Amino acid sequence: MHDSVDYLNLEYVLVRAYEFIADFQIHSFDFNAAFGVTVATIVVAGMALSLFLLVALVYSQIRLLQVEHAGFHVHEVHTHEVHEPEVEHTGRDERWENIVALAASSNESDRRRAILEADIFLGDALNRAGYTGAGVGDQLKMANPIQLTTLDLAWKAHKVRNEIAHSPGYKLEDRDARATIDFYKRVLEELGAI
Repeated sequence: MHDSVDYLNLEYVLVRAYEFIADFQIHSFDFNAAFGVTVATIVVAGMALSLFLLVALVYSQIRLLQVEHAGFHVHEVHTHEVHEPEVEHTGRDERWENIVALAASSNESDRRRAILEADIFLGDALNRAGYTGAGVGDQLKMANPIQLTTLDLAWKAHKVRNEIAHSPGYKLEDRDARATIDFYKRVLEELGAI
């Protein structure tokens, strides 16, 4: 004969489910506590490591700037000792005086020539200061605004020079020529060329 189940013992199912859940919670409570301690330890260690790395980063940046600054001055001293010829300084530079005279001319072609000559003069001064490159633009790319505070003026002046050299229709006004020559003067003074 075939036995059939005509009823469902709901109480039995609920008791078994309760025992399973209670047993699981007891074992998982120990796991959760251990997991919580582990996570807390990792978080604290991570924060300590992050703080240490942040301090190390700041320290290395400060030292890098100090070494770079000191190295520049040593390089500058050696550059002037090696490359600067023994010349009697009269207080004025004839090359620069010629550029200023050309820039003061009422003739636009003289003003153009003054800016082109000033750019060549700047290239020579940058080369003596240790900035190498195929042209003034490449030399200025090597310059650091911390070491050459007039770098922005040098770029503005060089941009005008490029307009003159590469744009045949560029109109050079007298006031633009005077401003550009003043930019060159300030940069060359900082470089010690004039």
